[in-house]
Amino acid sequence: MEWIKHWLAQGMIKLFDLEQFDYNSISLTQEVLFSITDLARDCHPKEFLAFLGGSVKNKTLVIDKLLYQVYHASEDSAFPEMHLPTLSGCVGSVHSHPGASNRPSDADLHFFDKNPGIHLIIKEPYKPHHVMAYDSKGRKISFKIE
Repeated sequence: MEWIKHWLAQGMIKLFDLEQFDYNSISLTQEVLFSITDLARDCHPKEFLAFLGGSVKNKTLVIDKLLYQVYHASEDSAFPEMHLPTLSGCVGSVHSHPGASNRPSDADLHFFDKNPGIHLIIKEPYKPHHVMAYDSKGRKISFKIE
């Protein structure tokens, strides 16, 4: 069963074109950070969902844009309509939690596991310091703002 998970993960890496990303650090532009906080506030009390766009520069993954796709949201969840072809340059996802926690839920962990990359969660009251980053296994990862 483990080989199936590995095979699927490798397929997702190829599908989302993540093989090209070899980096040692992660940077998020202020413009993207403020867009995230604004979208979270505007969508409250529902969750919002977007994808992260970026590229590697000098061994730093620079997240410099939000990529949008149709999604469905409620106060408890948000999920995308996945249409192929996938978003070019997608390096992860971001969504809001209308509440006091920016830790991933079980549903978030399931989504992260199926979608390699960087995953951001912002909690209420949607200030820049309320954004937390996670890897595809749900482990906290650090990032800097540029």
